[in-house]
Amino acid sequence: MEHIASVSRSSGLERGGDVLKDSKVQEQYRVFVGEKLHKFWTEKQTKDGQENILILFRKLREGIYASKRSDAFAIEVYETSLCLSALFDSPIQTSSILSHLLPELYTSVSIRPPISSVLISLLHHLIAGYPSQKTYFEHLSCLSPNVLDRTSEAYVWISNLASSLRTLNYIRIEALSRHDVYRHILSVSKSSDETNDELVRLAQDAVHVLVERLRSKARDKAWVVLRSAYRELSASEETQTWMIKCLLLSTEQTSASGPSLEEWMNERCRDGHLRPKEGAVGRWIVCKVR
Repeated sequence: MEHIASVSRSSGLERGGDVLKDSKVQEQYRVFVGEKLHKFWTEKQTKDGQENILILFRKLREGIYASKRSDAFAIEVYETSLCLSALFDSPIQTSSILSHLLPELYTSVSIRPPISSVLISLLHHLIAGYPSQKTYFEHLSCLSPNVLDRTSEAYVWISNLASSLRTLNYIRIEALSRHDVYRHILSVSKSSDETNDELVRLAQDAVHVLVERLRSKARDKAWVVLRSAYRELSASEETQTWMIKCLLLSTEQTSASGPSLEEWMNERCRDGHLRPKEGAVGRWIVCKVR
């Protein structure tokens, strides 16, 4: 299995270059890749390890696409690939996967996409185009009400999140992007194979990672605004509470995995954005951009 040729690289000319077009070989290869993935989770995770896993799944998808296979097996491979590309921060692969999966592959087998796949796709476009939402709206327009019900809680949540990003409403972004706010939306999500609990967990983790990535982008943008508007910051409880919300920082109550206010302040001091005010405990001078 290690040495099976990629369909795209062999173009059918290399010996065994078409072997992954065979459905039985595809299923055997999926077991092989699954074993590699299981081993990856149990070991120290590295960027090289992530890329190797993504390469194996891409090779399998190429065989599925070349054979024009459209069934539950194909969808499971694409769904798993989508989740892993999000978790491993590979937006190029995410875009490539989505171009075949949503909504085309689901439509070809009359399967309604799980809401996790839909949200992953929309979050991906919000992040990839940030701060522009052009591709987000283009993708949204391709999703029929059968794919994403415009009256559903998931649609209301993602629409409100996108709207808050456009209007720079950071307090609202912070509230909407808390894990406990959107987690229950994903709890009803089912993959095409409802017994595949691992895929459901992967999808939930992928959505969470993408939301945290979006929070990070919004945090950076919010700091640009605050840095230009304020000369000093204080360590008063009121100011700290306000900054935590504006900068989408994590606390025990927010169920987010970003930096704490103390960690963030220390990073900004190291970056030269802040410096302690001489003779004033608990106050910082905001260093302006020159």
